[in-house]
Amino acid sequence: MSRRSDGKGYAIAVAAIAVVTLATTLLRTELGLPAIALLFLLPVLATSSRGGLGPGLFAAAGSALAYNFFLLPPRFTLQVHGYDNIVAFLVLLAVAVVTTRLASGLADREAAAQDRAAVSGEAAALAADLAAAADLDIASARALSFVGERFGVARLIPEGPAPADLGSLDAAAAAWAAHNGDVTGHGSEVMPAADWSFIPLRPGGSGAVLAVARPADGATRSAGEIERLESAARLIGQALDRLQLDCERADRAAAEQRADLLRSLLASLAHDLRTPLTLVRGGLAEVRATGDAERLDAAVDAADRLERTLSDLMDAARIEAGAVGTSLEPVDLVDVVQAALAEYGAGPEGIGMEVAISDALPLVSADPVLLRQILVNLTENAARHAATRVTISARARGRTVWLAVHDDGAGVTPGDETRIFERFFRSGGDDRGGSGLGLAIVKGFADAMHMPIEVRNAADGGATFTLELVSV
Repeated sequence: MSRRSDGKGYAIAVAAIAVVTLATTLLRTELGLPAIALLFLLPVLATSSRGGLGPGLFAAAGSALAYNFFLLPPRFTLQVHGYDNIVAFLVLLAVAVVTTRLASGLADREAAAQDRAAVSGEAAALAADLAAAADLDIASARALSFVGERFGVARLIPEGPAPADLGSLDAAAAAWAAHNGDVTGHGSEVMPAADWSFIPLRPGGSGAVLAVARPADGATRSAGEIERLESAARLIGQALDRLQLDCERADRAAAEQRADLLRSLLASLAHDLRTPLTLVRGGLAEVRATGDAERLDAAVDAADRLERTLSDLMDAARIEAGAVGTSLEPVDLVDVVQAALAEYGAGPEGIGMEVAISDALPLVSADPVLLRQILVNLTENAARHAATRVTISARARGRTVWLAVHDDGAGVTPGDETRIFERFFRSGGDDRGGSGLGLAIVKGFADAMHMPIEVRNAADGGATFTLELVSV
């Protein structure tokens, strides 16, 4: 609360004295002089608490004069006939001084409490804004926006040489703040002639610095503003440190994941390539010796398996490296399904392939190469798990088209619906062969085209993998 010794305070004094004088004059005979003297304290208290020392003293003098002139005998004169009148006047003055000091102290404490609350609220808002930042760039942008809205142009100066666009004095102040951990530059005690205020983000120095330009109106930044900037800088430093640690942890986790992938990949290579290579070598040797056509067919099948395994490894490497490019175009599902089945081949003996896709379905937006490879992998997976039949179907509603690959096998173990798309994961301890990468490649290619994919167990048994596409 701010109090000013201006015309408003004096007006309060005059009005309060007039009201008390009128009331005591009318009730003079009923109240008596001692009670009336106490009533004249009210204008002094009211004016001192609201208007400050000047109006309070004015109210004390005016109350004393009004009490003397209108109420003390002889009335309507300013004669003082006893020490009691002098004491009453001095008491009124003392009350004015004491009340003013008490009110001033209370107001100062209230203002300080409001300032602390404002600083705390500001810090809480900044902390919440930074906590919601997902990475270092977003956090830095939000921090500079927050500081800029309240204090003026701001920038973050990273550890190292000062930016070339700073003047020599500002560069020296920035270097001092970064090295020693002190607030320097404008508004501080160190190099105050600088055009920027430099606040270290971390105590002790050796780090980045928050730089805030001199206020646009040319005023000197106050000590209170410097304290608020120090509080903001500490929060910014803590947030950036936290995000840096998160990035380092994520990098370590990614490195560990790549190492695990490499180990799994080597194990898969050792297991999945040895068998077809052995068959190819043995079959070709047998054919060379005997001309056995059956052995030749087995060798060709083994070579096909080897080719698919190598293709899966290459696709997995592309996904891991983020090198999967997409070229979306209108695609006819009938054509892409036929191409996928032709590429897959006949499939295991005893497993029928059924296609239930209407020619009236609309074209969908997809990369035809990636979509065909998805269907090849899903068909191969379904055929490996089916009891008698694999069904590929599609249906449309509005602009959404669902493409499904269903097998009549045992289905997916409950709880594995998400993990089944992980590399080398085998649901329920499945040992039916395969590279362990087919479904992971399906998920990677589907994500590259922004196509949701899910797997569910069908009501009549078996698993159904469903792709959600958009028609064009």
